[in-house]
Amino acid sequence: MDNPVVQSSSPLLRLPYELRLMIYEHLLLPSTVPSTSSSTSVTNLLPDYHTYYSNDTNDDPFTLSVRTIDPYLSYSSSSWRKRSLYHIRTGPFLTSTTPTTYRILLSPYTAHLRQTIPSLLPLNRQIHAEATALLYSTYKFNFHTCIEATVPFFSDLTIPARSSLRSIAVTKKGLPYTKEFDRAEWAALCKYLSNTESTISLRRLDLAVVAGRPGENGWENVVPISKDAFGIMARMNREWGAGRNVELDWVEQLFEVKGLEEVTVRALVEHCPAPFVSEMMAFWIALSASVEGGFREWVTESLVAG
Repeated sequence: MDNPVVQSSSPLLRLPYELRLMIYEHLLLPSTVPSTSSSTSVTNLLPDYHTYYSNDTNDDPFTLSVRTIDPYLSYSSSSWRKRSLYHIRTGPFLTSTTPTTYRILLSPYTAHLRQTIPSLLPLNRQIHAEATALLYSTYKFNFHTCIEATVPFFSDLTIPARSSLRSIAVTKKGLPYTKEFDRAEWAALCKYLSNTESTISLRRLDLAVVAGRPGENGWENVVPISKDAFGIMARMNREWGAGRNVELDWVEQLFEVKGLEEVTVRALVEHCPAPFVSEMMAFWIALSASVEGGFREWVTESLVAG
């Protein structure tokens, strides 16, 4: 609790809470008129093949994107000292690791946050708690494929901010191109979100899945996988270790997240080789054809019901 003398000396805190909330909304919610003078450059972000799918310019005013910084393009910054560092795979063959951190991309609708957040939130504990409750419950934080940035970002938030966070968006990379460190980062995210001690109470999850569609005929000759079939495959994999090329562990890990009220699932479609190239490719293509069908039904029912 703040010192009563400090509170009574603050003109802002002497106002009724309803008026303070209106002030917070004016300072923290998206502008109705987008700014034309603020840069939304993404030039220092870690290169990602899937970046073109990412709405990095934030056409949605209520979305803030969190992205990993390319360590070779940002060697030092005073802001890095305020953020958790984490290591990412680098080099031409991803054989080495380099420390880096994340940055939040502001859009023309949220450019003012660059000034208002550092001016408002540090004033005192009560203002911080009231303002962060509005800020983190209102915006969706979109990590796209930067799964490695999720746990450091959450960990850097204050407890009031973290407990107010309600909506995130993540993207699952294409299964044939997923490496062991990708799996470890995804598992760490799901474990963090499912841990009650993290104080996160998510209500909405937007899940994008990179989907492969081969050749000119696409999924024309692909039999989609039903909701029930996904459940059976997951159980076979979990209980009997069957289905070596059926990679659904990442979904089972996601199912440990509780308390969600709304889940959206969509496919980010890209070209891929023909299904006969490998069993893994064949499964990925079948899953891809089912992302917005049986897979969506399976995931949304399991998560919301959980």
